[in-house]
Amino acid sequence: MYVELRAPLSASLRRWKLPAEEMEDIVQDTFLRLLSHGPADLKAENARYWLFRVAHNLAIDRRRSGWWNSLDLEADFELLLSTHPSPHFNPEKIYLNQELQKAVQSNLAKLTPRQQHAIYLRIVGFSYKAIADQLKGTSNSVGELIRRGLKRLGEMGANTQ
Repeated sequence: MYVELRAPLSASLRRWKLPAEEMEDIVQDTFLRLLSHGPADLKAENARYWLFRVAHNLAIDRRRSGWWNSLDLEADFELLLSTHPSPHFNPEKIYLNQELQKAVQSNLAKLTPRQQHAIYLRIVGFSYKAIADQLKGTSNSVGELIRRGLKRLGEMGANTQ
């Protein structure tokens, strides 16, 4: 499980802009917690969720303890779209998932930088007000920016099908 999930856990921690050593410490600490404190009845299919949740919480704990660095707002959408298909997927579903990811990434690259930035911030959980603060605008303008970006993505998606 460690070999399979170490890289995805590290990737999920990149948005916190942690040094590589700290990310590795969190990943190792997460697996140690699974072994020592993990629920005894944790099923294999739920272990992945549990590990990601614990790693996320450990990153938050570092932030609360005084360590703070903003999210990597210049990161592309690769991290958000880097899903790892379930082993229950058949090869066709895996291929279709990869093609869908490529199409979404391609379409996102066609949006304006402000739209990309606003949508990215919204995906990672920022409120409209927080996005407005980042983009030096109003909550209403951010809502409109995101709405137009998503509309444009929808139109591009309809054109590729």
